[in-house]
Amino acid sequence: MTETEQYVFQTIYARRSVRHFLEKPVESEKITRLLKAAMAAPSACNIQPWEFIVVEDPATIAQIKAEIPRYADYNTPLVMVVCGNPRFIPWENDVGTLDCAAAIENILLAATAMELGSVWIGGFRSDSLRRLLDIPQTVYPIGVVYIGYPASVPPPRTQYKPELVHYGSYDRTREYRKKPEAIV
Repeated sequence: MTETEQYVFQTIYARRSVRHFLEKPVESEKITRLLKAAMAAPSACNIQPWEFIVVEDPATIAQIKAEIPRYADYNTPLVMVVCGNPRFIPWENDVGTLDCAAAIENILLAATAMELGSVWIGGFRSDSLRRLLDIPQTVYPIGVVYIGYPASVPPPRTQYKPELVHYGSYDRTREYRKKPEAIV
């Protein structure tokens, strides 16, 4: 394995959901680097339908967390709301969800590389975020990412399961899949 491969795979395996952060703000230059990484994500037809709302104000963060009560105890100093703007998407029924998901993954990996912790929050109500952050009806909140300096760092790991891989075609004879445990 090359040195570059080692670094990439180490970063991927080290990317873990961090839910508790130090009370230390994330520096503005690191925020910019996270956003540059996000916007380097692949995008269908290079449409780049993403928009980002960066929230550092503790009062606004508290309001966001209050709207997502299941994750309210995560003490994040920084929230990024990734939104899809379908304005230039020429096909129907797409708000840029896949492109935004790729951008979010880039944020998570870049945060790990910068020794920041992060967690992707998917369980939120779009209408609440729209109201709170003044998001227009033509723009769609896709994901919320909490970012900060981790209070503790989980060990690296992969969740590779060979039984989830099919070669050539889907093997319908296998009955093996269990529901993964949710972490809250």
